[in-house]
Amino acid sequence: MFFIGIFGVQSKSERIHTETAVICPVCEAYGRYEIIKSYYYFHFFFIPLWRWNKRYYIQTQCCSRICEIEKTLGEKIEAGESVEIKKEQILCGGSPSTRICPSCSAQAEPYYQYCPHCGTRLSN
Repeated sequence: MFFIGIFGVQSKSERIHTETAVICPVCEAYGRYEIIKSYYYFHFFFIPLWRWNKRYYIQTQCCSRICEIEKTLGEKIEAGESVEIKKEQILCGGSPSTRICPSCSAQAEPYYQYCPHCGTRLSN
């Protein structure tokens, strides 16, 4: 019996919620931000079998920053609960001009044209 197996590990990012009419926790401008969930998963024949390293982020519209939020907070938002995100619950790293990969959500320097992690072209 001959068997061909297609399996692998991939990262994935999903936009799970958009919060409007909020004050940006980074630049304190009035605007909106999106809640993003990223994780790695193992798949077999393109069917995801298990996920790990789940993280939740907010991406601000005004200054295009990506900031990590607490996992429990992200899980509540994903479940549909109405949650207020406080400045103390947000961890922002990198410089304000850091670019974010739309494919794997990795942060890249502003002068990079391609993501250093997955090779996806970064938008301007």
